Amino acid sequence: MTQSEPRIVERPFGPFERMLAVRYLRARREHGGLALISVVSLIGITLAVMALIVIMSIMNGFRLELLSKIIGFEPHAYVDTRGLPQSQVDVIMADLKAREDVTLVEPIVEGTALASAYGRSEGVQIRGIRPEDLRANMLIREGMTNLASRGRDVGSLDAFGAGGALSKDIVVGAAFADALGLYVGDKLTLTQINGARTVIGRSPRTRTFTVSGIFHVGNERYDRFAIFLPIDSAASFFSLEEGYPIVGVRVKDPDAVQSFATNLMTQGMPYVSTWIDRNGTYVRALIVERNVMRLILLIVVAITSLNIITGVLMLVKNKARDIAILRTIGATRAGVVRIFLMTGSMLGMVGVATGLTCGVLFCIYIAEIQHFLEGLFGFQLFPSDIYMLDAIPAKLEVGEVVVVAIAAFLMSVATTLIPSMWASRLDPVEALRFQ
Repeated sequence: MTQSEPRIVERPFGPFERMLAVRYLRARREHGGLALISVVSLIGITLAVMALIVIMSIMNGFRLELLSKIIGFEPHAYVDTRGLPQSQVDVIMADLKAREDVTLVEPIVEGTALASAYGRSEGVQIRGIRPEDLRANMLIREGMTNLASRGRDVGSLDAFGAGGALSKDIVVGAAFADALGLYVGDKLTLTQINGARTVIGRSPRTRTFTVSGIFHVGNERYDRFAIFLPIDSAASFFSLEEGYPIVGVRVKDPDAVQSFATNLMTQGMPYVSTWIDRNGTYVRALIVERNVMRLILLIVVAITSLNIITGVLMLVKNKARDIAILRTIGATRAGVVRIFLMTGSMLGMVGVATGLTCGVLFCIYIAEIQHFLEGLFGFQLFPSDIYMLDAIPAKLEVGEVVVVAIAAFLMSVATTLIPSMWASRLDPVEALRFQ
């Protein structure tokens, strides 16, 4: 080889170095190839990446289900109109209806009361709502339909609020009805402390209503503690003389409701709160839980990646003679590092790719897998009558999957650097002394 000819062994990640890396990977154990520990580490990385993708996707699915229940049940924004005359409230409602990003404007009367029936009592959140707004709520309607399909009498919303302020209709959640032993047509007594004024103060006000409907949305907070009254009946029960204390607004993009609320207040609208403000504890808890779970699973991926060190170290030991020969024919220490770095990185890449494929396929076909396992073992893994869902929810996020794959691959590359650096420091003379 003349001095002007290029040195193949010096070309970074060139054909020669790639050939050696692949050859060491394919070599059998008796020929100095990778040990069983490397196969185990490969399987470990596969399972860790798969678990990370599956668990994060299921958490995303449950998060979306929980938030969809909140968004579907509650208005997305609340305009505080307490103390305003009816004429001004009507102007505000008309202005809100004229906005392109608003899908529904619904006046609301809210309050708390003590509900009693058959000797049992529960504290409840009363929501007075226009009958047409309740009938337009798809979450309530679908919940009643699903509950009726399971053989339960859930009543009907068709005649809800037909009596106006004198209406005795009330719609309750399934968990609340079960707690008090209520069925459609039963009587329910509501008591609230701000009744008529007397010489000794306000006296409690008590009224009896008839259960006309039972809903189930799959959220204990609503199914157990929320009940609906016609808005005129609720206003009479809470002694509201004029106007509505709250105007609820539903928008096209619930995720952007904070900017919507800020925009309203900058335009002179009364104070506006959002579903995020009212459910901040839930939202923050979901974010914290998601971040902590992601960190834990990434640590698991890192631990499984560390097993590559053992496999590559054993490979370096078995290939000490080959390393010495490479060094004597002109290979540099950097070249040796690159050869074994590619060997370990290929292991990590195969493990990450396999785990990525298995995880994505598992999430796509999670319903079929769940139903197959339920048929195989003879019991429900995810009872639909409790969660009101046909299958475990899983939501794949492409960005999250890409980040997981890149992070896992970089971890495997980083762990391979240690044995690769050790291989580059082998003394050729010592390695060939007894050969």
